[in-house]
Amino acid sequence: MKTNLTESTKTPETTPVNKEPEKIYRRDFAKTAVAAGVLSSLSLFTAPEAALAWMDGKFHERDDLGDAFKALVKTYSDVDPYPHKFSDALVKMHLRDLDFAIKKGLDKEFADHFVLTLGVLINRYIKKGVEQFGKDIFLWGIFERTTCSYQLYDTIDIKKDVRSVPCPYKPMLDNINGKMVNYDIKWNDVCNKWCIPVWKGFADVAGVGIDVKTGMTCTVRVV
Repeated sequence: MKTNLTESTKTPETTPVNKEPEKIYRRDFAKTAVAAGVLSSLSLFTAPEAALAWMDGKFHERDDLGDAFKALVKTYSDVDPYPHKFSDALVKMHLRDLDFAIKKGLDKEFADHFVLTLGVLINRYIKKGVEQFGKDIFLWGIFERTTCSYQLYDTIDIKKDVRSVPCPYKPMLDNINGKMVNYDIKWNDVCNKWCIPVWKGFADVAGVGIDVKTGMTCTVRVV
């Protein structure tokens, strides 16, 4: 299957990552947002105290941390037939479902439906945040503020109006395809028929423009 790529979405070339020290880190950005009143705005978050919990240290008050650390040890101790991560199930699910959608010729509808279902939250909360506090709130909302996102990506490199993340899909495809499963899906299919349309779909709902560059490191920039 041939896929036409635009200049801004070349695959599988690796996107260069700026290694210079960052001024805005996950905690710093969140604290800045709090100071600006983002997390205290009920128009953005229905439970601001829950949104603050991950950065004020209250996570230790959970009574299931023992189970969490057991899961960490068991997951990251499993290195056969490849080093496992917390994101394994999520990545495999995306690959399995996308492989099915492409085989059936429904990949566009598949991505559109994903955007439609999660677009409710984008439209209700993140779009309002963009209107009140600027475009970077969009990236904050879909990357470091979203549990599935920071479980999906090993790291999230944060700069003003841009986020860079390592691709979780190619390593998984290399590890399992033809060995544990038989997918027709290719890496550029994941980039062009899943990641790019989903990110751009979210951006359309939020009313922002974005530029996407894919590779072993993917970069999403609001413009």
